[in-house]
Amino acid sequence: MDIQRHIQHVFQDRDDIPLFYIESGSRLWGMASPDSDYDVRGFHLPSKAQYFDYQKHRDLIEIMDGDFDFVSFDLDKMFGLLAKSNPTVLEWVRAHVVYFNQFAGWSPFVDGLLAKIDYKALYFHYLSLAKGGMSVMQTPTNFTYKKVFYSIRGLLSAELAAKQQMPALKITELFQQITPNDPLRQWGEDYLEIKQQQREKALLSELEQQAVTRLLTNKIADLTAHEPNKGPHAVALQRYLTDYSFQLKQHYYG
Repeated sequence: MDIQRHIQHVFQDRDDIPLFYIESGSRLWGMASPDSDYDVRGFHLPSKAQYFDYQKHRDLIEIMDGDFDFVSFDLDKMFGLLAKSNPTVLEWVRAHVVYFNQFAGWSPFVDGLLAKIDYKALYFHYLSLAKGGMSVMQTPTNFTYKKVFYSIRGLLSAELAAKQQMPALKITELFQQITPNDPLRQWGEDYLEIKQQQREKALLSELEQQAVTRLLTNKIADLTAHEPNKGPHAVALQRYLTDYSFQLKQHYYG
């Protein structure tokens, strides 16, 4: 799929200014299936007329066209989430699959941003994802290899965040950050072989379900006992984003 062409098509009849777009979700994490959608995410500046208008306008653009799933936040919404160390948009700025980038000085911006984030926000986000996945798996027909794997990704990411370490986005690199004898890492690495055999949606046997549930529950208990402290950089992060917002708007709006 020609993602650049699709992005250009989104903005061809709009006066908004596209800034930065990446691949998100399973393709970014190295967990995609052959039929996975292209989850394109990023942010834009609203048109000059919209920016100076006294009326409030919608702060995102959403397009669903076949396998092309596109979401774009305006700059204020994007930076507002970054100011809270929102883990979802932090994955966007860290993405290695970049389709479009008109953000001047991107690499230095990201380096400065990541030096100021609150790891506690990442910890709770990934832990919540894992718990949510476990809740879904309480229904026997939902206890699939894929859902277990997503919970494992969340727990391993939360473990690293608790240690003030940035969890890798690509799943194989995430495993390398975890001790080799960790049973959840071992289960996850075995899952990759299952995925290659196109059996990711298969249900686990009852014995496997019980064993995996114990592993996930034990990891959650351990993580809950090691909750990280809130980061000290909240004010510095807000100032940092304010400065970049001013520079971008001054450049594009004059």
